[in-house]
Amino acid sequence: MKKRYLALSLVASFVTLLNANDFDTKVSVGATSAKLDGETYTQYGLGYTANTALNNGIILGFGNSLYYGNVDSGREVTTLDLDLRAGYEIYQDLIAFGLGTGVYQYFDDNSATGVGYGASLEYKLTDNVAVEGTYKTTNMRYKTDDYDYSTSNVAIKFNY
Repeated sequence: MKKRYLALSLVASFVTLLNANDFDTKVSVGATSAKLDGETYTQYGLGYTANTALNNGIILGFGNSLYYGNVDSGREVTTLDLDLRAGYEIYQDLIAFGLGTGVYQYFDDNSATGVGYGASLEYKLTDNVAVEGTYKTTNMRYKTDDYDYSTSNVAIKFNY
């Protein structure tokens, strides 16, 4: 039930952004190397980012991603994150972003939440296609325990 709610929330966010005229919005698909409580695994995701440039060149935005992976046999993980982004074009078509992130995870029939930070580099290949590399680290709270969750991501982004 919670997985359906997460998927519906992501779809609703996409529909809302379709009407946002002042934002440069990109849909992304990608693979992530994730590390959850000391165990490394691969997860696959779908997401979007929406950015707007200020008059002084600073780029502000947000993003949302939904990931799915298997930590080990029988242990599936679904992750939803929301990023706040602040960046600057450091070279033609290359933007560096600082990230603040909030994460919700569902695994082992329980949920965990956390906040963290990270950085990304986005390179515009064409007017409609970009590639982005991201690293994030998050301190998660699961029941009464804390654990670290970090990701290294490469995604292809499509502009519309």
